[in-house]
Amino acid sequence: GSLPALHVSGYSTARGVLLSGAMNAVADEETRVRLDDVHLSIRGRAIFRGLTCRFPRGKISVILGGSGAGKSTLLRMIGGLVRPQRGTVTVAGVEVNRIPERDLFAVRQRLGMLFQHGALLDSMSVFDNVALPLREHTELDENTVRIMSRLKLEVVNLGGFQDLMPSQLSGGMIKRAALARAIVMDPRLLFFDEPSAGLDPVVSAELDELILRLRDALRMTI
Repeated sequence: GSLPALHVSGYSTARGVLLSGAMNAVADEETRVRLDDVHLSIRGRAIFRGLTCRFPRGKISVILGGSGAGKSTLLRMIGGLVRPQRGTVTVAGVEVNRIPERDLFAVRQRLGMLFQHGALLDSMSVFDNVALPLREHTELDENTVRIMSRLKLEVVNLGGFQDLMPSQLSGGMIKRAALARAIVMDPRLLFFDEPSAGLDPVVSAELDELILRLRDALRMTI
């Protein structure tokens, strides 16, 4: 059957094929992520047919579409978790669908991800959740890890809440703690999977303002 349409920055096509419209004119040196003629089928179901789009450096790009249209799958493909059957996926000049799995680690360290429901580890405090990427992927001493983690908690207005457990946080606080973890390694590219899902309009607006400040202050591609 026909697939729901995907939309990027106001441009759309039917049957699940996504185009970037005017974004295609963005110069390569200004493009952080690009996908060219991408085809992906999962268990015989076509997800993308000839997907071509550009995500410009230092900008916020929005992907809209109904449930099952392929929004999360697109993010997973950019991160190298899913590989297309045809076409290329280029992130910061690296074709992530054509490099060995071991080489993807260097690319992924430049990416940050805020999952739809936060995905905090319940057995760890807020601080330990935020510090986890630094402890796992760097050789920084513990004092530096503490300083960097607390700084990121301050950025998302969670200073003083580092000792709480995820079960003690509100929905908005969970999203902000997960955002602190996503940016703790200063990524250049930041993914959000439905950042305002489950939040009331006031908290959702506050998170939107925080995302705008991150783009302006850290010059992230979002």
